[in-house]
Amino acid sequence: MPVLVTGATGFLGSHLVDVLLEQGERVRALVRLDEDATALTRREVEIVRGDLKDAASLPPAVREVDRVFHCGARAEPWGPRKDYFLTNVQSLGLLVDAALAAGVQRFVHVSSITVHGNDVGGTVDETAPIRVESNPYSWSKVMGERLLQRIIQRENAPVTIVRPGWIYGPRSVASFARFAAMIERGKMVLIGSGRNHIPLIYARDVARGMLLASEKPQAIGRTYLLVNDEPVTQLDYLSAIAAELGAAPPSRHVPYHLALLLGAVGESTGHLLRLRNPPPLMRYGVQLLGGENRFVIERARSELGFTPETSMVEGVRKSVRWYRGDPAFSQQSTGSVR
Repeated sequence: MPVLVTGATGFLGSHLVDVLLEQGERVRALVRLDEDATALTRREVEIVRGDLKDAASLPPAVREVDRVFHCGARAEPWGPRKDYFLTNVQSLGLLVDAALAAGVQRFVHVSSITVHGNDVGGTVDETAPIRVESNPYSWSKVMGERLLQRIIQRENAPVTIVRPGWIYGPRSVASFARFAAMIERGKMVLIGSGRNHIPLIYARDVARGMLLASEKPQAIGRTYLLVNDEPVTQLDYLSAIAAELGAAPPSRHVPYHLALLLGAVGESTGHLLRLRNPPPLMRYGVQLLGGENRFVIERARSELGFTPETSMVEGVRKSVRWYRGDPAFSQQSTGSVR
């Protein structure tokens, strides 16, 4: 039986498709009418045209499917909250309902570490409290998880939630490519001291964790953090990118709390002026890059057998090769959607 991937033309979804095909899985992708699916069809991925917000288009996508991997989401932290609700919450409910009605055996939903807050201030695991942040992306991820928990409890639904950390790797246009370009131009600055820890994970490692979560019976109804738990600081990461690029590492610093204040001012101004594009600095990015965020993955290690395979140094090396145009890392051209 095929497996369904939503968000297959996006960053994480494209890497998941890679891993599934390498494992010999038959892959079906739900793709919007306005999305280019050429790269998927070339790899013999079955395409079903539809939209997560259109309930009538979902039954054909989940028909005779064994597992669903839900990567589709609106991921950038700027825009009307109602749009995030439609895409990340209401559409999630529609897809789960369609999957259960079709008899799908497993449903793996991609949430985010952001449900614990964007600066946890230390080290946490899955038992840490859920925190609702002000940006619509983080808010919608919390709402989506709450919806799923109700469905799991009410219907004993075979759902597993994964919370990836800061995903990077080839095809990361919105994050890695942007950082690399800023470092090349000498425009990158450190938020705070640079000694804070950041919760990185290579995209293929997330995909592997999702596959394991879909296979283990004990994962039903469970939630798993997926990060690489090697201790990597902000300075480590940015310096590694600079070294691979042959550029100078960033040396200028902006105080963390000043950056937060500037982000808040930028957001307030953007909302006041009803700007469609995000301000250049936002609290979400400041907290992710400059906050102290470490996560324990003992649950994923013990229950899923998950072990991150790609170190930060190796992941950065591969990502820079993609950034430089190495075709080996460009099987799909993707944008900012996770």
